[in-house]
Amino acid sequence: MKQEQIVSYFFVGCFLFILYQLVLIFSPFFAAISWAAILAFAFYPLHQRIARLPQMNHLTASLTTTLLVILIVVLPAAITLVSLMREALELYYQVSDYIRAGNLERLIEQIRQTATTEWAQKLWLMWNPYQKDMSDFILQGARGIGNFAAVQLTALTKNLVFWVLNLFFIAFLLFFFFRDGNKIYEYIYQMIPMAKKNKVVLSKKINETFSAVIRGQFVTCIVQGALAGFAFWILGLPLPFFFGFLTFLTSMIPLTGAATVWIPFTLYLFLTHQTEKGIALAIIGTFGISLSDNLLKPVLIGEKTKLPIFLLFLGILGSMKLYGFAGIFLGPVVLSLFFALAKIYREEYHPTA
Repeated sequence: MKQEQIVSYFFVGCFLFILYQLVLIFSPFFAAISWAAILAFAFYPLHQRIARLPQMNHLTASLTTTLLVILIVVLPAAITLVSLMREALELYYQVSDYIRAGNLERLIEQIRQTATTEWAQKLWLMWNPYQKDMSDFILQGARGIGNFAAVQLTALTKNLVFWVLNLFFIAFLLFFFFRDGNKIYEYIYQMIPMAKKNKVVLSKKINETFSAVIRGQFVTCIVQGALAGFAFWILGLPLPFFFGFLTFLTSMIPLTGAATVWIPFTLYLFLTHQTEKGIALAIIGTFGISLSDNLLKPVLIGEKTKLPIFLLFLGILGSMKLYGFAGIFLGPVVLSLFFALAKIYREEYHPTA
């Protein structure tokens, strides 16, 4: 082995070791770094417009954009989280009171009386021994939601200083991403040991995917959450804010989406003989909440990502488990990069394949 090769291998080994150490060092701050990067990317066009204003230099533009993002996104999100936890506690108390008052047994009896066909009677006889288990299951589920909300609300109060520092850290990173984002991008871009045309392809793919996911997910989910919350409020259903926000969250999941919220509630309304409200919620859910997903996402996302739906579904779920809520955005980007790299590999090393 030549000395030049030994030096090269030694350098690569040292570089990879230091890179691994950096990953370990920054891993506790991964969530904050991810959210700061996502917010910086989402609001970078706004930052560019602010930077072009008269009497505005790059430093003041970065500070102004950071303050606007905090006022528009961070503070409302924190207030919404606290309100959501309080409504989760209220949901737990309502479900507990409902079951303890014997309403669940009466609901089951109503279902039994409507089971007039032979197959429905057979289905009822099969399910009948598990009535008590079902009641306990529902109560345990509600108690789990309530306990989780109570624990998180208590932890949020006790660790208020930690949360404030975490938000400050995100804002701090956000400011530097706005101020030095181009420099960081150029530095990483120059370090990548690839042909310029391939680096352009990867850069374009990341930009397209992030833009498509942020635009498509947020706009669609806000519309669906707002429609669901309004439907629950106008129909006089309980906890409209809670179920509206729950619809906002579930709307980000492919395939099932917002239907996981409004369909079970529609069935509940029909089973409790609230037929008018059930029909109204079914119409709003079908032609408003869920249809908006099919209408808006193709327009907002279009063919930018070009990812198979089943891979996108698995990628989002897996990345959410690995990275938390930020995985909704990181999963599609990782998938897009994989397909882009696979295409580059095929064209560079197997051009005849």
